[in-house]
Amino acid sequence: MTRDELLLAALARGQSSTVALAYETGLGERTCRYGLRHLIGADYVWSPERGLYRLTARGRTIAAELVVDNSQEAPEVLTNHPDEVRRRPLPWLVGRHR
Repeated sequence: MTRDELLLAALARGQSSTVALAYETGLGERTCRYGLRHLIGADYVWSPERGLYRLTARGRTIAAELVVDNSQEAPEVLTNHPDEVRRRPLPWLVGRHR
């Protein structure tokens, strides 16, 4: 999926902040902000208040198609053991040492 498709699919779940979108999509925060600006210009996303974003009616139409298309793909297997839950590391912590 492209950057814009990832953002639209993530926003299809509801209103979200830039940091939450970056975490959910795996994109950098700056990349998310640039993508959101692009989607606002295309009238797919709007910002009800600073730092929060929602889909417009036009954006919901596009996002609904993305969610339906992706539901046909095989789910990603994260672990071999069903009781173990693995989470992806936060993008801004990858490569940093304590």
